[in-house]
Amino acid sequence: MSDIDVRDAAPLEQAAETPEPWWRRDYLPYGLLGLLFAVFTWFTFTQGRVHGRTYDEYLQDDYGAAVLRWYLSGGSDRGFLEMPDYLHMPEHGSGFELMIAWVQHFTNEQWGTRTVVNGIAGLIGLLIMALVGKEMAGPWGAFAAATGLALYPRYAGAMHNNSKDVPLAVAMLLVLWLVLRLMRRWTAETRRFEVLELMGIGAALGLAGSIRVNALSWVALLALLVIGFWIKHGRKLRGAELRAELARQAGAVMVIGTNCYLVMSLLWPYLLVYPIEGLRRSVEVMAAYDWDNPILFGGEMVRSTELPWYYAPWWLIIGSPLPTVLLTLASAGALVYALVRRRPVDSRLLLIGGYILLPLVLIIGAHSTLYNSLRQFLFIAPGMILLAAVLLVRWAKAAFKDGKTALAWTLIGAAILGQVEVAVAVARIYPYEYSYFSPVAGGYTTARHNYESTYYGTCTRAGALWLGEHYRDYTPGEPTFRDEVSWNSLTEADLPDNFVSIGEGQPVFRLTNGDPGAGYKIVHTVMLEGEPLCNVSVQEQLAPAS
Repeated sequence: MSDIDVRDAAPLEQAAETPEPWWRRDYLPYGLLGLLFAVFTWFTFTQGRVHGRTYDEYLQDDYGAAVLRWYLSGGSDRGFLEMPDYLHMPEHGSGFELMIAWVQHFTNEQWGTRTVVNGIAGLIGLLIMALVGKEMAGPWGAFAAATGLALYPRYAGAMHNNSKDVPLAVAMLLVLWLVLRLMRRWTAETRRFEVLELMGIGAALGLAGSIRVNALSWVALLALLVIGFWIKHGRKLRGAELRAELARQAGAVMVIGTNCYLVMSLLWPYLLVYPIEGLRRSVEVMAAYDWDNPILFGGEMVRSTELPWYYAPWWLIIGSPLPTVLLTLASAGALVYALVRRRPVDSRLLLIGGYILLPLVLIIGAHSTLYNSLRQFLFIAPGMILLAAVLLVRWAKAAFKDGKTALAWTLIGAAILGQVEVAVAVARIYPYEYSYFSPVAGGYTTARHNYESTYYGTCTRAGALWLGEHYRDYTPGEPTFRDEVSWNSLTEADLPDNFVSIGEGQPVFRLTNGDPGAGYKIVHTVMLEGEPLCNVSVQEQLAPAS
């Protein structure tokens, strides 16, 4: 790991602050941060069901329950290994699904519990983001970073119904915070490791890996830190000092690696059942996932296994708020400029840059199967938000310090205006904020014709609510209902109690994302900004004449 230069010589460096009495210290950013947490907590516990459910939730919930049964049976119930082969569910990490199933076991309630636990994970992510922001740029950094994440539509819009990618982003952010803290304390003058700190990094990495195995890209990031250390300091070490350093780093690798694999295995029993080849098989499956279907990208239908190399970086551009993208690019340019000019740079900023860049390189290099916009690499977005927040705060502080007040307020004002655009755009498409598109792509109304938009199934709640108010217009008897994949539990909570689920039989009503099929007529379409999302259909003999 390379040293950190903490001199206050440039905006990219960590600025030293003069201690002040606690009653005068940074009350404004902390007060704003408290208000932000209060609002986001309200959002977490009141808006979950409003966001609907996705078809993936049903699979993930079954998987989590099956994994929990393995534990409760002492390992004799291996039902989690018997799910359809084409889904590759055992190779998907079960860490967070297990947590949800465990809470459901005690609440004895399924879907409401799932929504709340998902939402709490997103709320915890906001807390960790504030801690990382404070680590890098003080109280204002905490507020700027947390605000950026709270207003990142594809995070907030998916945190109630995505039990894979949002929890992965939270766990990855936790690893980042712990490693950044380690780097700050591990300077050239006091190079030392604390076992508990190393164990924490390993446990957090194991948690992330148990959610999605691609979290192990952190192994490459940590390796780069070690390489950076030896490039900078290796030539200075000789004899006993060299041997001590080698022993210290070897011990750190052992502690992190052991705790990582231990936690990952305890939360993901696939690795316990197949301790030798389980992890290798999971990496292979996730690197080239067996899902070869056409998706909308750039105005064309492209197979998910034949995507252009720029799919992931382009989605991060068009799916992210404009201030985040512009400040991230400015940060990258500033870092490159400082390195070329051999100016001191906070090496933790380089780690954050690697956190963003390395997964993209791995995705492009492996030609990974991707779909559903950016959700499978959503964990990169907090890194972008953090880098943008740190640059904004440090540059604004430097401008104020140098007497360039107009420049400082220009930077702050531009960031605020950019976030206002996000808030207005999200308000227009709520509760489908996961479908947010940047002005670069023309916003939702334009971009949804060229790219995937809503996450599968989330509009079914709106369709079910309409049906509950209008079904009497079509049948006087007991109504029956089926959605397009026979998963009635996705919408039954929003239907009247007298609706009868009939499984694979012929229903009176059907709720679909597209064509309802032969024998049915569309009677209502859920619309968003003038664009259709899903349809409510009824048997043709019951539908009124057009």
